[in-house]
Amino acid sequence: MFPSSRLPLLKDEILAKFQCQKSGNCCRRDGVVYGSLTEIKRMAAVLDIEVAAFIERYTYRDNGWYVLASKNHRPHCFLNEKNECRIYEARPTHCRKYPYWPDLWETAESILEEVSLCPGLRKALRSVLSEKGIDLTGI
Repeated sequence: MFPSSRLPLLKDEILAKFQCQKSGNCCRRDGVVYGSLTEIKRMAAVLDIEVAAFIERYTYRDNGWYVLASKNHRPHCFLNEKNECRIYEARPTHCRKYPYWPDLWETAESILEEVSLCPGLRKALRSVLSEKGIDLTGI
């Protein structure tokens, strides 16, 4: 069995195989999503509403930042009933960078937690381990 403590060493290989499975789970995980005014303008255009209406309806300010989602504010962000992001083509940079967030790759525990949530990461990890002939038990 592969020692999970070595998982962070496989980051680049896992990310090279990552393909979003569109589960929407990344939009449900704990955390805060911020948006810049430039990003908000793009999102408002996709939704075909005025920027001021977007800001009023979908954000609040925290220390000068526009907060789009947090645990207590729109925790599912822009997901529709099919788990699709309604603003996918204009999603904020933070969302675009998933799963490349550094904190996801700090420890084996953080990787395994994310793999349990994200089918795309799970599929990529299984592929990498399988190619290496490593036991996939429990993954």
